Formats: sequence, C-alpha cells, structure tokens
Amino acid sequence: MNFASLFSGLLLGYSLAVPPGPMNALIAAWSLRSFRHGFAVGAGAMSADFLLMLLTLALYGVLKGLGRQFFAPFHAAGGLFFLYLAYKIGTAKPPHESSAGGGHPLRGYLLGLSLGLVNPYQVGWWLTAGLSSIAHFGVEWAAGLFLAILTWITAFPAAVRSGWRLNSRLTWLAIKFFSVAVLAVFGVLFIYTAASLVLGEG
Repeated sequence: MNFASLFSGLLLGYSLAVPPGPMNALIAAWSLRSFRHGFAVGAGAMSADFLLMLLTLALYGVLKGLGRQFFAPFHAAGGLFFLYLAYKIGTAKPPHESSAGGGHPLRGYLLGLSLGLVNPYQVGWWLTAGLSSIAHFGVEWAAGLFLAILTWITAFPAAVRSGWRLNSRLTWLAIKFFSVAVLAVFGVLFIYTAASLVLGEG
C-alpha cells in the first residue's frame, strides 16, 4: 500500500469534512436528538461523496465543456434547500420536547444524502480537487479520504452529545443558532451565486 497516498487522502478528507458549513450545521442539529441521528446525517453525506466520486470520474470531461453556467442550477437548488433547512431547525422544539423523538435516523441519512448531492461546493470539490487527486494518487487516496470522513462523522456527533450531557439547554441554543445562521448565510450566498452565473453568462 502507498501510505503517502493514503495520508494525502486523509488530509484532503478532513479538508472536505471538517470546515464549518451547511453539512456540519445539519449534523450538529441532528446530533442533539441522538448520536445515531447525527451519524446518520453524516453517513448520508459520505454516501453522496461516494456517488459524486463515481459521477465525477464518468462525467468530468462533459461537464468541463459546458461552461460555468452549468453550475447555476446546483447553486439555486442548494440555496433553496439550505433556507428550508434553516427554517425547519429554527422552528423546531428542543429534542426532549419532541413527541416524535426526532424522527427515524433513516430520514437523517436521506437528508444528508440529498444535501450532499445538491451542495455546489461539494460537487465543485469533486470536479476539481477530487478528480485531480484520484488521477495523481490512485486508489489509496480515495481510501484515506473516506476514512477521514468516517472518523469525522463519528467524532463530531459524539462531541455534540458530550456538550448536550453537560448543559442541554445551552448546547441546544448554541447549536440551533449556529445551524440556522450557517444554513441561512449559505442559502443566500448560493442563490446569489446562481443569479450571478446566469446573468453573467447572459
């Protein structure tokens, strides 16, 4: 095994998974319900990364020739989705007050998968850094990348749960504010970017 390639994949995997953004905001919000809920959202996002990797390998040549305006629908869809999620989280009750128990983790998995597939930053990452890294480093790089994502989607919900056990009300308010703010900012940004791409190409 090429450990240099594996290590490179680990580093780039953390660069994709760790920075604050819509996906981590969603994982944090769902982790308040339980570790399984938060992990399920992260697993959905990781599945989206795997699908994007396969699609990137197959479609990169085609997408590259279509021009930047091709990404406008991804930005618009992602922006609207982020604003919807911000609204849902902003109006949600604390987990212990929810009679539905936060819903089934499978719903969180599907939510993470959907968010990953319409996130233009995630799509763009695979069409640029992802493809070039696979071509340069090979299979070990992909293994390292997904190992990094797996460790993050395990550790992050666990950290949120630890905060919840220490002070549930403070953790709930902090995560709710963080999630709504991040999702709303990214929603507005993505819609603005979509409009700029369309108007700029027109």
